[in-house]
Amino acid sequence: MDTACVVSIWKVLPPSLSVALSLPSWYRDRRTLSDAAEHLMGKRPQQLFVLPIFNVLATVCLSEDDEFERHARAFWGPSALHFLPRIAKYIAFILLAVNARSLPFGWHFRVFYPALQLRAQLWLFRLSLIFHSRKQRRAALIKWVENLSPIGANPMDKMIVYKTWAALDDCDYNFHLSNSCYPKTLDSARLQAALSFFPAFLREGGWIALGGTHFNFMREIRILSPYEVRMNIASWDNKWFFLVVRFVTKPTQKSGTAKPAPSPAPISDKPAQATAQTPMDTPFPSLHTPASGTSTPLPRNVPASSPEAAAAMASVAAQLRGATEPDGAVVNCISVNECVFKHGRITVPPALVLAADGLCAEPGYSAAKPPPHWAEVHRLREAGAMRAFLRGGWRDVPEGERWWEQALAGLEQRRAANYALIRGVRDGLDGARGIVG
Repeated sequence: MDTACVVSIWKVLPPSLSVALSLPSWYRDRRTLSDAAEHLMGKRPQQLFVLPIFNVLATVCLSEDDEFERHARAFWGPSALHFLPRIAKYIAFILLAVNARSLPFGWHFRVFYPALQLRAQLWLFRLSLIFHSRKQRRAALIKWVENLSPIGANPMDKMIVYKTWAALDDCDYNFHLSNSCYPKTLDSARLQAALSFFPAFLREGGWIALGGTHFNFMREIRILSPYEVRMNIASWDNKWFFLVVRFVTKPTQKSGTAKPAPSPAPISDKPAQATAQTPMDTPFPSLHTPASGTSTPLPRNVPASSPEAAAAMASVAAQLRGATEPDGAVVNCISVNECVFKHGRITVPPALVLAADGLCAEPGYSAAKPPPHWAEVHRLREAGAMRAFLRGGWRDVPEGERWWEQALAGLEQRRAANYALIRGVRDGLDGARGIVG
């Protein structure tokens, strides 16, 4: 399509149509665009303001129908139908291209693409073992799954990053990412985090249920801007584990220098240490911002499940102001996700799932040098007993001999401090039920 055609298309769309240009070469043997525009504007100019796009698309799809064409010619004029279908096709193509991510099954593809990719890799790996014995295939598959596990990683320091951008169909009329698109994006990010943190648990038939999601919006993510979703495990108890998510954007660069992100407090790369006198003020150790000394009490008719609920909520809200990441990225939104591990309908303790995928508290371990508890994990997998163990066999292990608790014992102080803060958010928000209850 030449330049004259593009200009002609844009000239015909606005109500205040100019009639200075003529049709391109493929239409010069008919009426000019200016004549057609004068005809349309002179005939029914008021209807050009309210004509919806689906009428234009209907003209394309049904122009071959004699009855419809007769009515269309009465409305548009006989000459307009010559160029309108071609213009409408271009408009339809542009609309589809702009909203491609929202087309049917677009969300499903984005969410399940990492799982489908991993499934394809597993299928190819199995295909390479077709001429091996059954015992060799089983040992190779166990080794393949174990290589996916983050063996030796600290569950509270390991961060999963999901990269995306604010597409046109994800933004609202204020030209920034719509609030409804944060949880939609988080669906894809959570599955990527699950495959990175717990591949062996998912391979054993486990799944993860979402119990609640809490958002705090601080800064806008502008239209067409790239952003990252950064996820850390903040804490856990005997049932729930809490995933802290940050939506961040990189500072814009002007004149070759990066614009500094506002930060009211220095950033430390070292994990924060919680003590009995000085509780940890952040739900994840890599982000440090000062907490306000003020407190916001809950309404009188809202029950709090713990005396610290209101203070914890106020502390979290104060920390979110002016927060930055260690690399200078600006935190635009923060989310706390409550999740639970399930095997069928049976709840699995988070500490067991973490340790079964090789996560541990002590540094210096890796796949080449696994932590001490990994021998027990490997023994259960080789014996084919891991599923039964996850489904309740762990209860038969005496409390003093539970290797999964021993593997994470070094994180107990940080876990408890983070849990007090994260649980305070949950308790405070759950207490809002008293307002309508």
